[in-house]
Amino acid sequence: MSTVTTQRKGLRLTQAFFSRAFAWFWLGQTISTLGDGAFTMALAVVVYQLTGSSLAMGFFLMAKMIPELLFTLFGGVAADRLPRRLLLLCADSGRALTVLAIAVLAWLHLLQVWHLFVLAVLFGLCRSIFNPAYRAITPDLVGKDHLSSANALTALSLQFGNFLGPLLGAGLIALANGSASAAFAFDGLTFVVSVCSLLVLRSLPRTGHSPATTSANRPRGMFLDMRDGFRTILNSTWLCWSLLAATFGLVAYTGAMSVALPRLVFAVYKSGPWLLAAITTSAAIGGIGGAIFVGQVRLRHRGIIAFLAYVLSGLALLVFSLPIAQNILVFVVLPAACGVGFGMSTMDMIWVNLLYELVPNKKLGRVVSVDQLGALGMLPVGYVLAGWLSDQFGPTSVFLLGGLMMVVLNSLLLLLCGIREIE
Repeated sequence: MSTVTTQRKGLRLTQAFFSRAFAWFWLGQTISTLGDGAFTMALAVVVYQLTGSSLAMGFFLMAKMIPELLFTLFGGVAADRLPRRLLLLCADSGRALTVLAIAVLAWLHLLQVWHLFVLAVLFGLCRSIFNPAYRAITPDLVGKDHLSSANALTALSLQFGNFLGPLLGAGLIALANGSASAAFAFDGLTFVVSVCSLLVLRSLPRTGHSPATTSANRPRGMFLDMRDGFRTILNSTWLCWSLLAATFGLVAYTGAMSVALPRLVFAVYKSGPWLLAAITTSAAIGGIGGAIFVGQVRLRHRGIIAFLAYVLSGLALLVFSLPIAQNILVFVVLPAACGVGFGMSTMDMIWVNLLYELVPNKKLGRVVSVDQLGALGMLPVGYVLAGWLSDQFGPTSVFLLGGLMMVVLNSLLLLLCGIREIE
């Protein structure tokens, strides 16, 4: 007990590492996020090489999102009924096999657009299982007092992958003479590492609660669990309105940074993968700053801070819509990307912390899945719309509309007493 008490006086950010189970889990997922970052870079390059169109990228992302949306509620119920570690194992194993197959096709110069769409659908199915279990497993691995630390470290893990992953992807593409095969293979191997870290958890003690189970194992019981997830969100002012903000915020953010950004870099800025990686990395640096800010500082008025963070992200997106001289391009877009990442990460961190405070552990899976269904539900339309706008009116139009939407909507939500009163 004395050791724990001493550490609590130190850096709050690292307290969750006193759980060996969480430390192993975090290590495996951190390595996996490096692969995710490299995969994102490889995907952007390959899609643009094969099609030259932002709309194609939008359709790809839509193909990945639709199966995730269709099955995420079942994934949430499964996360409350089945061992969460087992679900994560199955999801990461499936993604490892899928992306390694794509790597082989790219290496043999046989990769076609339809292969990528098959990859997208399989990834979406795996994510519908992975994401609810991933969010819900944290209280199983650390004590209640260390949940904020665990959330901050998890966010840092994701941003670490966004920070270094695209640079690794760009480097691997350069080493392979423009082929994305090495970057895809690297992503597949990181999924294997994640699977190994999850296997280690079998022999480690659990510090939290065991996964929730229910006696109602019939289909009717599953639908009752789903309805309970919807009811929990609708009964909470914070969860309900933050879900609305996240729905449109993610449409604006991903439409700009995932769909329109490659065309902006290649066609408007007349640059290559390195600038694309630098912008993505700068957003990740901002995300790391947001995670440290929320994880280390004891914040008051978290509702206000969260929505102001989204407003900051919107203002930063607007910077990309401005005409920027070539000689100052890097000095403008990289700080703007950092601002986007800081705002998005800050909101996400505050939301997760409040989620664990407001929702019982036995309901986390279903509530997370309902939130993801709501927050991600507009993304397929947003991807296609962003791709169409980028091709028809230029990629800067996507950043302009997305930034305005985030600034206006979140400024209006700050007028709600239920948001301002969140501590």
